[in-house]
Amino acid sequence: MYKKLLVVLAVWFLTCGSAVAASASTITNGFTYSIASGSDQSVGSHFHSSTGGEYGNPAGLAEVGNYSDEEARGLSEYDLTGMTTASDAYFTFDVYGTGLFSGVNDFAFDGIIDIVAFQGNNYEDLSDYQATITASIDSFSTVGIDIGDIFSFDITSIFNNAITNSWTSLGIMLLTEDTVDYGGAWVFNDFRLTSTDDTSTAPVPEPATMLLFGTGLAGLVARRKKSILKGVVPAT
Repeated sequence: MYKKLLVVLAVWFLTCGSAVAASASTITNGFTYSIASGSDQSVGSHFHSSTGGEYGNPAGLAEVGNYSDEEARGLSEYDLTGMTTASDAYFTFDVYGTGLFSGVNDFAFDGIIDIVAFQGNNYEDLSDYQATITASIDSFSTVGIDIGDIFSFDITSIFNNAITNSWTSLGIMLLTEDTVDYGGAWVFNDFRLTSTDDTSTAPVPEPATMLLFGTGLAGLVARRKKSILKGVVPAT
């Protein structure tokens, strides 16, 4: 019986009496918009969509593809104000549908889409189209994807680098790997950044408290043994 009591108390002490990590996840929804080029496909010239829906298309959609003599790129920016480095960070988005312009480019783009990072400024600027790429996140094939599919990518090192270098905004861009005239387009939405901070910990018991706990336990066991010797409590 005493052994069982000691085991239970020991387990409690090891789990509750030591530091315990307390993680907290934060989901951040950024600006989401699309910028297209003109005949010079290295420079953005006009918007296809915006966060607020100012350009005639539903708000918060990012179109990625090619048609005629232009290329459309999907972008998202995240305000980093008040954020700290994270144990992990993920960039996630959903497949919304095919191209935004009915009868023109509303069929699927079959090819590779690259995902890259850039230093943002928390504004939707045409110049974001040709922003300097600071890191490559990943790429994926659009062949076989369906509306409602969810894509998620680990950007922990990129996110932490942005925080360490005091960026005000982290920008992420989706663009086709190869430019093809009338190549079709895909549209994505619900762009979000999920970061987890696990630096906070529960307090560790003070040494004095630990000593008192040990003393009390020893006294309890000693009294129990004394009672048994006197025949007051049957031994088990």
